[in-house]
Amino acid sequence: MDDIIIRAATAADLDHIRQLLVENRLPTAGVDDHWRTFIVAIDGTRLVACGGAEAYQFAALIRSVAVETEYRSQGLGRRIVRQLLDRLASRGLREFYLLTTNAEAYFRRRGFKTIDRDEVHPQLLSSHELQDACPEDAVCMRLVMLS
Repeated sequence: MDDIIIRAATAADLDHIRQLLVENRLPTAGVDDHWRTFIVAIDGTRLVACGGAEAYQFAALIRSVAVETEYRSQGLGRRIVRQLLDRLASRGLREFYLLTTNAEAYFRRRGFKTIDRDEVHPQLLSSHELQDACPEDAVCMRLVMLS
């Protein structure tokens, strides 16, 4: 894990990000619009994890957190999420949301709390994730950081 570099995504990473999301059964809708907020983990020349956000003026939707199967349970997902939150918080954002079908416990350990979808910040309502990319039964979660 010491050789893995976490960095901002580039346009050249887009195909690899999409492939990783498909392999992890995560939606790719909206990735082209928000790839500049993505960060990636690189092992040598291989993209092994990613995570992104849809950042708005007052809130952000954390999305597309995926880790290659053989790299799981090594803290890489935690590092990706932490860097995403830190980068967004440095821009003044304090309210973070996400949708998940299988990682509720994981995000709960990181401070996110389950909420109803009607509690989502209005700025996020135009997101593909909230409109149609994620299934209706996906759990909605929120993290509010104190300033």
